[in-house]
Amino acid sequence: MNIWKRASVALKDGTSLIAADDLLKTAVVKATNHDEFSIDPENALFIYRHVRTTPASLKPLISAISSRVTRTRSWVVALKGLMLMHGFFLSKTTAAESIGRLPFDLSAFGREGKGRNSRGFNLFVRAYFAFLDRRSILFHDGNRHRYDEESSVMIRLVIIRKMQVIIDSLVRIKPVGESVRIPVVNEAMENVINEILEVYGWICRRIAEVLPNVNSKSGKRQADMALKIVAKSMTQGEELVKYFVFCRDLGVANAQEIPDFVRIPVDDVIHLHEIVWTDKEEKGGGEAEERDECENSEERRKCVEEDEEMERELITEIDDLIKLDDEEEEKEKEMEEEDERLTAPPVVDIPDLISL
Repeated sequence: MNIWKRASVALKDGTSLIAADDLLKTAVVKATNHDEFSIDPENALFIYRHVRTTPASLKPLISAISSRVTRTRSWVVALKGLMLMHGFFLSKTTAAESIGRLPFDLSAFGREGKGRNSRGFNLFVRAYFAFLDRRSILFHDGNRHRYDEESSVMIRLVIIRKMQVIIDSLVRIKPVGESVRIPVVNEAMENVINEILEVYGWICRRIAEVLPNVNSKSGKRQADMALKIVAKSMTQGEELVKYFVFCRDLGVANAQEIPDFVRIPVDDVIHLHEIVWTDKEEKGGGEAEERDECENSEERRKCVEEDEEMERELITEIDDLIKLDDEEEEKEKEMEEEDERLTAPPVVDIPDLISL
């Protein structure tokens, strides 16, 4: 980076550093500086260590990050702020589970139309934000629908489906145009690959656990959800192979080896399909097995009502999440098309000189 670029970065961050009134705020400014060609891991690690030893410091830190990214027009600062937030999850910081929905909104970052040359970067920031916001909500410790052995099969299936939506939002994070070779973008892509490996691995393990519990006695609704999950898993495996090839070609360090993504046996798919469409099953069959602990009919009735209400709530949540995901994907496509239209060179009609 030339001397004028360095001077510009120092000037932009200098005011914020002067205004920072403690070590943590100073570390946030340094970790989210305007330099697109370098990363500052030292200050990020300092922040993560501090939160692990003093969990109460997470709230003021998030407030500082939120203030930093909402006031900036720089895609570099916004992206580094998202990466800093993402690091809380990647570093397994327990206190991060209390965050929930992110306290800032970058879903429209850069859409004011200024800075045509940075539109590819702005798209990248918006995609990264969309993923991180959903991830933070799903892993919120206030979410009462948790995946564990005591959860019903239906609850576990819905949570797996939600995690598949997270994978969808991850593979939409793609650098375009001139952004592909920028160091900070490459670093962000390494975070994305780490997240994909962890989340997709979790999904595969949970599918292997739950599918044996879905049978002809499980009920059509469970089998239908399981079939959707299996179908999605098969298409996601293909999408992830293409995504890893794309990242490998970009030079993303942790994408140089393409994992052998798990394939669901065809027999399992056929079996689930038969359960969904068979006319022989009885409505609600097998649900009594999950409620054997209910000792009398009144308790059983309450258990049935509670489980059905919880399942309806979860299914509504995931339908809303998928709908939102599809709407945002369509919106991003429209924005990309508009960007291409605005940046395309003008078409000039050349007269037919030969005919003249």
